[in-house]
Amino acid sequence: MMQRREAPLAVLGAVVIALVLAPAPASAQEKGDGPSTLFVTYRCDPARRAAFRAHMAGPGVAQLEKWKAEGRFEDYLVLFSSYVNRRELDMLVRIDFGRYADTEKWKAIERTHPGGLLPEGIALCAPETAYLADLAGRGASPDRNPAQATYLYIPYHFEKGIGKPEYRKYFDVYVKPQNEGWIAARVLAGWSVYLNQHAAGHPWDALILYEYAGTAGLAQRDAVKSGVRARLRNDPEWKAVSDSKEGVRTEDQVILMDPILPR
Repeated sequence: MMQRREAPLAVLGAVVIALVLAPAPASAQEKGDGPSTLFVTYRCDPARRAAFRAHMAGPGVAQLEKWKAEGRFEDYLVLFSSYVNRRELDMLVRIDFGRYADTEKWKAIERTHPGGLLPEGIALCAPETAYLADLAGRGASPDRNPAQATYLYIPYHFEKGIGKPEYRKYFDVYVKPQNEGWIAARVLAGWSVYLNQHAAGHPWDALILYEYAGTAGLAQRDAVKSGVRARLRNDPEWKAVSDSKEGVRTEDQVILMDPILPR
């Protein structure tokens, strides 16, 4: 499991302050009945982990496919942690809704299927948290292959004085150009960034899901990241944000995860 990187709190530079104080687009919730995403996390006893994963790869995902076909939600993603770690989540399910009002359909599912699990699934593993979030941005390679994907789950907490508008400007200037560079290098197959609609800091304020082009793509992560950043440092605006990024957010525990796809 990848270890948490502690970052010291830094003071934002004048350029960064100008960026974060500029107007930013409203979130889906602020716009009313716009798109929304639900994240549900699950934690298993290690003795039941293998059985639960096998269940999700069969009946569990099949049930999600059925609900999707019925129009209960637009799309979903199931990610299972690659390695056992009692401190962190074992499974993450992302449910995408075209309208915020459609989250009522998931509430109806929860009444009979807590956490979206069938009875045999909930006997093996328990839902732990559920949080609604707004999509801040996403991108994908035209030749991505979901069956070969490897994911990184990277949660962030905002520093004091930083909110969603400030993070959105930071994302536009600093995060998005890097993501686009990594996709162009064919290391990253896709990415998505979400902002939590709930109380600050629980369990994250911003979440990035990086979809790598298999283990081979992930193995090149650091080398390609360094190369893209070296090029972007020629942009004074990007460099100013890079030099002060620790004053915007702190990275929490990074988790390596694998998708569970329908058969």
